[in-house]
Amino acid sequence: METQTTALRLVQTLEEELDQFPLASVIRSHADLTERALCAWSEHVQLLGGPGRRFWDHLAELMYDEVGVLLGAAFVLVQAGITETVSIVKRIYELNGQTIGKTELMSLEAMHAPDSTHSYVVIANAAANFYKHRFEWSRDWLGCVSSQQQATINLIRDIGMRPDIDLADNLFCAVRAITGSDTRRLGDLASLVVEQWRARLAPCLRIRFQLPTEP
Repeated sequence: METQTTALRLVQTLEEELDQFPLASVIRSHADLTERALCAWSEHVQLLGGPGRRFWDHLAELMYDEVGVLLGAAFVLVQAGITETVSIVKRIYELNGQTIGKTELMSLEAMHAPDSTHSYVVIANAAANFYKHRFEWSRDWLGCVSSQQQATINLIRDIGMRPDIDLADNLFCAVRAITGSDTRRLGDLASLVVEQWRARLAPCLRIRFQLPTEP
């Protein structure tokens, strides 16, 4: 009975949106910052005469890199919500004498990108890992990488990322894979990736482990 009560309380944690509101709020703030940074970069490039990438000045390069950093920070925040969710669900399985791998879990009840075998959760997690660990990879993303790093590289290539394009352009590939647009729904990342996933996981776990509605 104690084990079931603990599992039920963990499921209820998944159902509590309050823990996700601060995360969603910060991501929306990052979306606003990103939009402003993009606008500032666009205005600067227009002042230069709207030249092609080869003719950007140093300031234009720095401004576009800032956009990439803002996007990367947003994905790392989303990954924090993913990690918390994975930890909760794994614990529920363990309490019931079962195990589930992280890869399987990140596709369990998760929405999938259109025409893709990858869930939003998996894409967001890979984008965060790309942002955090890209400096550990060779410039062409080949050579000595771990099996986990190679899995990340394979996935991000699937959604259009390449080693020869900018940080921002690469991360926009992940944004489009999840939201279908560049920045217009960037603020929805927390909801699309984490909150909706948790909302689908909770009833699934209640049924799977026959948990009552109340402790």
